[in-house]
Amino acid sequence: MKRSWTSIILSLVTLVSVSATAQDPKRAGEGFFIAMSGQSLAFKGDFDGRLVLWHFDKAFYVPEMKNATAFGFGLGFKRNSWLWELLYVSSRHPSAFQDREGSSFYRSVEIEGRSFLVKDFPLKPYILGGISVPWLTVDQGAEMYGLKYRATYIGLGLNFGGGIIMDIAPFLFVSGGGVYRVLGYYYVSGEGKGRDINTLRVGQGGPEWKSWLKTSSLGMSFGLGLVF
Repeated sequence: MKRSWTSIILSLVTLVSVSATAQDPKRAGEGFFIAMSGQSLAFKGDFDGRLVLWHFDKAFYVPEMKNATAFGFGLGFKRNSWLWELLYVSSRHPSAFQDREGSSFYRSVEIEGRSFLVKDFPLKPYILGGISVPWLTVDQGAEMYGLKYRATYIGLGLNFGGGIIMDIAPFLFVSGGGVYRVLGYYYVSGEGKGRDINTLRVGQGGPEWKSWLKTSSLGMSFGLGLVF
């Protein structure tokens, strides 16, 4: 019995070795993949904890969001000179507005493309571009008649960046780089009907805001991918 199992194991090892040797090196590491990533997010801009936007008697408190690490899950297709990925990103940020403290939850669905500057080499520098649909949920971010509600912001975003991707095996790669995100939130909802942020007012009965809520983040991203 021991000899039988030994023969089977040796046969499998030999088959894997022959397959790896016979594989076209130019096709190694190409195909569909799934990936996990970690990204540092540090949002600036209008989310500074000082802005209140009003719709009649309802107030939306735009918080200051503390830095946090986001986790992502993606799937895509990788070739020797480029990569496309559909990505879901989620993070929790401690947040504050004056004497209020709570949490903000950032989520986004993104499509990113990377163009490799070097081909046919395990270590490939890349440039990155992408678009995103983010939504941000702020606990107790809205208030009406003394009652506090959850506020949810929806927007659009662009991603830019660069870094290095390394094939550590025909089926496995790692990546690391910098990502600059530019986001604009155009719609907010609390208790009841949502509102176009352009039409909200700065202060109760004050002038219209007449703009999206704009924010940006510059941070690092690291990922691990498995190619099928």
